[in-house]
Order: sequence, then structure tokens, then C-alpha cells
Amino acid sequence: MKQLLLTLLIACSLQTLMAQGFSGKVFIDNNTSGQPNNTEKGLAGVRVSDGLHVTITDANGNYHLPGHAKIRFIFITTPAGYRFTKTFYIPVDSALQAYDFGVQPVNKATAATAKFVRLTDTETYQFNNWITDAKAYAQNENADFMIHTGDICYEKGMAFHAQYINTRTMGLPVYYCIGNHDLVKGPYGEALYESLFGPVCYSFDAGPAHFIVTPMRNGDYQPSYTLDDVVQWLKNDLANTAPEKPVIIFNHDLLTYDTLFTIRSKNDSINLNEHHLKAWIYGHWHINFARTHGNTGIRSLCAAPPPGGGIDNSASNFDVIGVDKNGLSFVQRRYTYVHDQLVAVSPSAAGIAFDQDKMVISANAYHTSSPVNKVLFSLFDKKGNLVRQVPLQPRTDWNWFATTAIPGSWLNGVYTATLEATLGTGRVLFRRDTFTLAKNISVKNNGNTPDWPEVLQNIQRTGVTAIPTAGPLHLNWTANVGGNIWKSSPICAAGKIFTGTIDDEGNHHSSITALDAQTGKQLWQFPTGNSIKHSISYHDGLLLATDAEGVTYALDAATGKLKWKHAGDLKNLPAYNSAGAIHEDVYYTGAGNYLQALDIHTGEVKWTNHDWTGGEGTPAAMAIHNGVLVTSSNWNHLFAHNAATGKLQWKRSDEGIRFRSGTPAFFDNRLYVHGINKLHILDPATGKTTDSIPLTEDLKTMTAPLVTNQYIITCTAAGGMLAFDKKTKRELWRFVPGEALFYSAPYSSPSSATIESTPLLAGNRLIAGASDGYVYVIDLATGKMISRFNTGAPVFADMAVYNGMLYVADFSGNVNAFRL
Repeated sequence: MKQLLLTLLIACSLQTLMAQGFSGKVFIDNNTSGQPNNTEKGLAGVRVSDGLHVTITDANGNYHLPGHAKIRFIFITTPAGYRFTKTFYIPVDSALQAYDFGVQPVNKATAATAKFVRLTDTETYQFNNWITDAKAYAQNENADFMIHTGDICYEKGMAFHAQYINTRTMGLPVYYCIGNHDLVKGPYGEALYESLFGPVCYSFDAGPAHFIVTPMRNGDYQPSYTLDDVVQWLKNDLANTAPEKPVIIFNHDLLTYDTLFTIRSKNDSINLNEHHLKAWIYGHWHINFARTHGNTGIRSLCAAPPPGGGIDNSASNFDVIGVDKNGLSFVQRRYTYVHDQLVAVSPSAAGIAFDQDKMVISANAYHTSSPVNKVLFSLFDKKGNLVRQVPLQPRTDWNWFATTAIPGSWLNGVYTATLEATLGTGRVLFRRDTFTLAKNISVKNNGNTPDWPEVLQNIQRTGVTAIPTAGPLHLNWTANVGGNIWKSSPICAAGKIFTGTIDDEGNHHSSITALDAQTGKQLWQFPTGNSIKHSISYHDGLLLATDAEGVTYALDAATGKLKWKHAGDLKNLPAYNSAGAIHEDVYYTGAGNYLQALDIHTGEVKWTNHDWTGGEGTPAAMAIHNGVLVTSSNWNHLFAHNAATGKLQWKRSDEGIRFRSGTPAFFDNRLYVHGINKLHILDPATGKTTDSIPLTEDLKTMTAPLVTNQYIITCTAAGGMLAFDKKTKRELWRFVPGEALFYSAPYSSPSSATIESTPLLAGNRLIAGASDGYVYVIDLATGKMISRFNTGAPVFADMAVYNGMLYVADFSGNVNAFRL
């Protein structure tokens, strides 16, 4: 009865308000009071809305709106070149006589460009450095605004964000989208969101562009808004927007994977392609992924959360996006938590790389809250005299590079090198290294090491005797391939090293590159349509790789020429970030209903999976043994197929197996598989568990178990590497590297000592690349560190040994070759 009376009172109050309409003024708020006075002028041409209708202020800044049945706010489209002084929205209140909005001009604003910081899927109520990183970057780089594209998340998360991440605390306008986990229990799903962040559907201008925030269609609780509401308001908003303005839309999810961005409601629709739509920026999937939708020029952009790792082990980040009259002018990811990172790769005490008579200078430099603008290398003799100074050039967002000729008379002398990295703020990072200037000993092909053509060749061949026992690592050469390397292991064959790069921003940095195995010289590079997230495969002179959009490329390994290309049937998210496998002239690739077997010579489809679909993206690579193809879908199942026919033989999702980050590994006709907190040992024929090892740590890394006759080695998201006795399953030791430079394992955050690269067995040593940027040599019997090399960037890709050399690819885009 009380609820009925309350509803009637609200309805009567709303009818009274609507009979009067809603009026107010948009004015230049010189004293930032939020209330106009006689000396403060009105601002003409500003759009104002009641959530359905849109009007424009007159010459004196005045407006009037009729209201509508669902009205909750009056809000403005903040004009380009201005910032609101209090807020851009005012809740409807019967006590208010006028709805006035104060704005002030932004001195630094330009009409030609805009720059903003985007956060998404933070899902936290704890303060951490990602917040200060994003705030500092926005201030350091003069961003125009910051936006959060949803999943703030739940009641505690929304209250936390409203308190700590707002326009006042961050020092620039902060906008929010509503996500599925922001629709919570209350009078209606968006009630709490509205009380903290305002309307779920609104717009604003910055630079040359019109930005529109749209709501998630559904979520944990039912919203009161409908698609009809959204479409009607969108039509009115765009009808009052200059048609030449590029339109950027924010939403928690992607509207379509296709080329037609049409919102269809029960009674209406709007085709956004007809309204100069240039980009759709979203979250929800917890992945780093960018694509262009056909020939429309419309780009979509997803990001992993800034507090921790993405669902598919995507790197923690916030992205920085620039806009000009043509749409998105640049996209850059800022990987969170990285502070004052400056490392000399060459020259360093661990070795010096040479390109014939020229010394290679390579440095990795990164700082989340301010870009590195320049790096200067200086070389001093033992008396402290400056003998050479070289400015380095950027190769990727982490790596800086140059070469310089070295006179023969300088060899074998002791020198000191310094690096000075100047940040955008003007602050300078400094590093000093002392070393003996000596050329590396070249390693010749002894003919004893075979080509290892299959992905995960090092995991599957733990007993190969050609791998020498590793001691201290000595750098032989380093080369940068011009893009970040995520999980693409160096593939070694025919005297070459092959690897792939990612481009999760749409900046055309994705490629497959061939390097000379002895010198690191680039032999060829083939650009791909999207990121090569995981390892490529080699067989019979062919390279095969599948990009994040499910397109497979077959390249001639000698020349890099395209032999054939196959577009898989990937029609929706998640993006593809696994790795295929080759067996008997067949390449297995894809996931769900585009999991296929392809003839490696022609690209002909031999079979397509029809037995399962769905789930999230996974970095777990495929594995094949005795005719059984094992593949994964994250948050879904581990699947085993008949490799010849594609028929599903068994699947498992219990005991944490559905969380698929780690690659399964065959050993002694058993299948070793990570569950979230348990290592499972399965019968490959039936999928039944024959043994297991429970752990307290999360096994959410992109590694496979390393199994020998004596040991089982596993890597964890936060606790480093553990060794178990293979017979007794007793823990023998654990090795804990340093804190990750940034976070990748799902939902990992500080503090996490993460290893994402499967360790290599080298005699009685283990070689492990970690997310702290180091490559470690570890005693297999004790787990004690013997030596280490600082690459300066996280190592996610599995390493490879070939002809007496260790090849390590790191996130900076460097491939480093070490003598063993």
C-alpha cells in the first residue's frame, strides 16, 4: 500500500513538472559557483536534453524542454572547448525552478584534435597505483577527458569509483558508461548508477568530434530503459549534431562484429553508419583487441582492465586515444604499474651485440604515466672521457635502438656506458653499466640440432639431448622486429628464427618476421591483418599462423611470400589468441564452430567442428598426440577431438579445468593439464583423471606443465615456479621471481610474481623467462638461481634452443640470442 501511494505521489509530481516544462540557462561560470549572476554571460548553441527531446540554447544561453514520462535528468552536451564547472547533469526535482549549467572555456583546447584516457572493467573497490598512473598520465599529457566503459562494478565498486575516480579527484572531466555488473538490485537496475554517475545515455563534444555514451542492453538486474528509449534519444541527439562531425560511441559491449552498426528496437531502428560513425569503444570482454569493420572505416576497440590481467591473459592497461576530423588518429596502450623502467640490453655486462663492425645499442625504457620522448647513449673510457654519444631511435613503445661503428683499437678495453631516458614530463631516467668491449664468439651450426617444426616443440621434447647444460647467459645478438611480441615463441628452422607480433591498437604493427639465426639480421617481414597473438608453426618449408580475426596465413619460409590465405568463420567475439598445431600435413586452428583442419599446402578445409561453441578466448595452445587433438575454450571446457575426423571424443569442465589459460602437455601417454588450483593427470583416450596435485596457488598462466622422468614443473600467476617429485607428488622446491612489470594472468594484480613462459629444460638446469623481465638459469635439483639476464620487458613467449643458442622473445619486440 505504501509503495502504491509513493508511486502515485511520484506520478503526480512528474505530471506537475511536465505541465510547467523544464527551463534553465547554460552560462560562462567565471566564479565556478554553478549559479549564474548578472555579470556571467549565457552561451548560445549548446544542446540540452531531458533524455528524449533535445533543444539548443538561444543567444542568451536560455532553453526550455517539455519533459516526458520517463524523465530523470536534464543534461547538456558539453560543447567542444569547454568544461562543466559542477556537473553536466541535474536530477529532476520539484523543488528546482531552473536547471542551470555552468561551463568554462579550456585554454589548451583545440578544435582540430582531442585526446582522452579510457578505463574499463576495473571491478574493484581497492585503491591501487593504476589510479594514480591514469591520473598522472591524463595530467602530464593534457588529456581532454577520461571515460570508464563499464563494469565499475556492483554496489561497493560503484561507491568506490564515485568517491575516488571523478572529475574533482582526477582533475579533468570523468564520464561513465553502465555495464552489466552495474545493473544492481534496487527500484530498477540502473537506480544506484544514476544516483552516483547520472544518466545512462548522454553525449558531449571535444575537439572536432561528437561523443555518445550508450547503455548496456541488459545485466544482472533488469533496467528500466528500453532500446526504444535509446533509439529515440539517439535520433534526436544526432539530428541536432553537425553532420560533418565524426561520431565516437562508448558502450560496455560491442554492438556488432559485422559492418552494419544498426540499433534495432521493438518499434524503431537507427543505422549509425549513416551518421558519420567512426569508432565504437567498448569493454566487457577483458581483452586487448582492435579491428576495422570491413571497408566502412569504422573501428572498434576493446581493452583489458587496468587493475589486473585480462580474461585471456591480456596485459593490464588503460588506453589513450586521439581523435581528429577523420576519426581515431592514434591509439596507444599504457601498461599499468610500470615505473622508471630503463634497462640496457646491449651493451651490458652480460654481453654486447654487434652488426659486423658496428656495436648494437639497444635499450628498453617505459614509464606508465608519461611516454619516453628520447633516449641518449654515452660511452666513456676508463679515465672517464666521453668517447661516443648516440641518440637512440624508437622501434616499439618499449625499445630504443641504434648502431655505432667501433674502432678495432677500442676492443678489449673497459668502458662505462650511460643511458638517459627523457620522459614527457621532462624528468630523466638514468642508468650506468661497466663492461669490457669485446666481440661475441660466433656460434656455428654443428649439424646436431634438428629443426623443431611444431608449436610447443620445446615442451613436447623435454628429453632432447642436443640441449646443452645452461650456465651464465651471454648475449650473442639482439634484434627488434618492430612490434610487441606476446606469446609467439621463436620458431627455429632452416637457419632462421620466425616470430609474430601483436597490434591490439589498429596501428598496423602486426607481422611475421624471419631473422637469420646466427646474426639476427632481418631477412623478410610479412604484414598480417591483425595480431599474431600466439606461436606460429613450421612444416616442410611452410610457415602457418592465424591472426586474432581467425585469418590463417601460409607463407613460404624462405621468402615470406604468401602461398595461401584462409578466412575462418569467426563472426563474433572473443578474438582468437590461441596457437594451432601441425600433424601429417594438416594444420589445426580456430575455436568453437570455426575450429578447423586445413591442408597445409592448399588451405583446403578437411573438417569443421560442429560439436561445441562458446566460451571466452584462451591462450592455451593446441596439443596433438596419437591422433588425439586437445584444444580449449576458456570458462567452458577442455576438449579432445579425433584429429582425423574432428569428432569430439570427450570434454572436461570440472575441478577448475574450465579455466583454460595453460596449454596441456603430453608425456608418457598421459595428459598434464592445469585446473585453476589443481594439476590434473588425465588418460588422453578417455579424459578421466588418473592422478592430480592440488595447489594453493592459481595456475592461470599461459604455460604448460614441464614434465620429465623425475619432475613436474608448474608455473603460477602469483607465486612463481613449483617443482614436484613425479612419483610422490611432493613439492620439492619453489622459485619466486620478482614482481611482474605489469599483470597478465586473469585478475592478477599486485603482488604477483608471474611466469607466463613455459620453462626450458637444459641438462640439469631450467631456463625460465618471467614477467619481471628477467631470464633465469635455475638449478633443477634445488630451485636456486645460478644466473639471470634482464631483458627489460616481460617474457611471455616460450623460449627455444637451436644449434647451441637460446632464443628469447620479449614484449618489447626484441629477439635475444644467447650462447649456451
